[in-house]
Amino acid sequence: MGEQMCGILQVMTLLPPSPIQTRMLLHLRKAEEEGRRPSYRELASAFGWSSVATVRSHVQALQAKGLVKLEPRQARSLRLTEMGRTAASAPSGKGRTAPSDPSLSLSKAVLELMDLLAPWMQARTYAKGSMLWREGDLADRLVILDAGHLKAFRQLADGRTATLLRFSPGEVLGFAPFFDEGGYPATVEALDAVRIRYVLRQDLVRAMQEPRIAMALLGFLAKRLRKAFDTIEQVSLHRALPRVAAALRDLIREEAYTLVTLPQPSKAFAEALGLAPATLSRTLAQLVDRGLIHRLGPRRYQVLLADDLKRLAKGEDAGGH
Repeated sequence: MGEQMCGILQVMTLLPPSPIQTRMLLHLRKAEEEGRRPSYRELASAFGWSSVATVRSHVQALQAKGLVKLEPRQARSLRLTEMGRTAASAPSGKGRTAPSDPSLSLSKAVLELMDLLAPWMQARTYAKGSMLWREGDLADRLVILDAGHLKAFRQLADGRTATLLRFSPGEVLGFAPFFDEGGYPATVEALDAVRIRYVLRQDLVRAMQEPRIAMALLGFLAKRLRKAFDTIEQVSLHRALPRVAAALRDLIREEAYTLVTLPQPSKAFAEALGLAPATLSRTLAQLVDRGLIHRLGPRRYQVLLADDLKRLAKGEDAGGH
């Protein structure tokens, strides 16, 4: 246990101060120049925090990095170390970390989340091809991808793999720990050299007692759900192509001109195919874009590539995208 704690402290020492910690250092530097030492309550008020516990968490993180120090059992004893004074004086690019810091490429929302979770955050790197976790492993951490790329995939029954998602720097993953203690739904692999910051589940549970952290995480979860719905729509559209192609093939009556007329209004025709009207509309537009059919007017189309349409109806991709 002692060795594990020592390792965590070493990792924390290597991490640069987060944006909010940098602002705290600047605040302390200014107070130092004015000849005063702010209390935790004054710091909480200055940064808009409702609890001094938030201040205490950031101070502990700054202590671990050797940037501030405290005198035991003394009020208003928080002060900068020489390292902290240097960090507070270094150019920061509007309060952010130095230009070489990959966090510059992260979105504002991710940077704010990292600020909020900084007291509990740890860092780790993975080599290309490493597995962060495997499908079914106990979900135990929230991950922010700092650098590199990841993919989430599942192993199919026939031995093939299906890639579900790809992650770029700034993305947040590992939402399963928010809700249960079940396993990860997919394996996550490093596509190149990867650096992550992560928060263990037990720390995340404590952190979410802060409403702003809970709301930030729910915001990321909402984005992930929206992305999942978009993926489902794309998959549905792909599966709709052969269904619509088969329906059009069956409507061909005038072989000389290969004209087809939808026998029902679009809504009813879509329902007959087991599709949403919007999906039918997008599928027909995709067939037009691929040059298989040409729209002549409401409900009327000309089939331009009948053989390709028939192959697509059988589930074969007729040279499409």
